Amino acid sequence: MESLTGEIGVQHGGQQYSLMLGLRGIAKLQAKYGKDLAVIRHADAAAEELPDLGVYLDIVDIALERHHPDATPALGEQMLMADMALPGRLLAAAFPSADVDAAKTAKASRPGKKPARR
Repeated sequence: MESLTGEIGVQHGGQQYSLMLGLRGIAKLQAKYGKDLAVIRHADAAAEELPDLGVYLDIVDIALERHHPDATPALGEQMLMADMALPGRLLAAAFPSADVDAAKTAKASRPGKKPARR
């Protein structure tokens, strides 16, 4: 069975979890962080600057709500501590076409490379 857009599986503490960042989750994030989600879209766990951990925790907590409504905030925190890339993976799953577009743009903008003819 194909997974839903925005859904990823996470193995944590010997258990499998399904995290879902769907439309309702995105709407909750927009209500808290603004319609354009700039603080989220520009978050980079690899950056030298410490990321806004409140945003990261909110993404993971909201993604747990659909399939694991009884999950405690501690579970989301533990998952995030084990994998700081988790919010980025959730966002990539929620907006898969954005990743494809970004990859196309990156390929097309490489110096010395001409776009492929089709």
